[in-house]
Amino acid sequence: FTIYLEHDPDGCFVATIEDRPVGMVTTASFGRSGWIGNLIVEPEHRSRGIGRRLMEHGIDHLHRAGAVTVRLEGDPPGIPLYRSLGFVDEFESCRFALPASDDRPAATDLKNEVMTAEDFGEVAALDRRIVGPDRRSYLELKFEAAELALVRRRRGEITASLLASPTNKGFRIAPCIALVPEDARCLIEGAIFAAAGRPVLIGLPAPNTAVLENLVEMGFERRASSLRMRLGPNIDSGDPTRVAAIASGAVG
Repeated sequence: FTIYLEHDPDGCFVATIEDRPVGMVTTASFGRSGWIGNLIVEPEHRSRGIGRRLMEHGIDHLHRAGAVTVRLEGDPPGIPLYRSLGFVDEFESCRFALPASDDRPAATDLKNEVMTAEDFGEVAALDRRIVGPDRRSYLELKFEAAELALVRRRRGEITASLLASPTNKGFRIAPCIALVPEDARCLIEGAIFAAAGRPVLIGLPAPNTAVLENLVEMGFERRASSLRMRLGPNIDSGDPTRVAAIASGAVG
């Protein structure tokens, strides 16, 4: 939430009843497109229209900021609401977890390199090429908070990158992009080694079948999926077959 507030200080909202917060939503603006995430309403206040009003407020905010397309990752309980607001399905967004284990082989691929600040312009350009919108300012915040930051190169150019950070549920890879599936696998293996016994969490678009198959081979277990959804024209869609890990459910 700190990163969302730093990226969009005016884009995170709460709903209150008698001055008490009962719901929230975040937005992330990336120019022509934007994202909505973290729609949360306290259980005792659900089914009263609070979630809808938060969604409408977030959408209006993004439109005022210049977005013509809004996306989100819809968990099953919220999908009927999102469809009623005009969102359409894009694809399944899968979730995986590798259980905690102290018996993991050392990373042996020597081509993984530690990402430096000097690499960041090239990393951000690759992210825009693969993901769609210009997310540099958001990725800079993720980079500053990351425990692990890796890149891979081919012929001197960065062709894959990975960020990973600790969470209360495990070591989360978020994001990872790669032009070649083999590079994504090597970066993910490096993150597994760096996790040092912690569970490893990752979410990726279902269209990236190569990485999805690799995760299964590596022992990752499927968790409940979400649904990538879109409101507005199909712009900034990028190439989900080269997204090996989303940055978060709130920004794709």
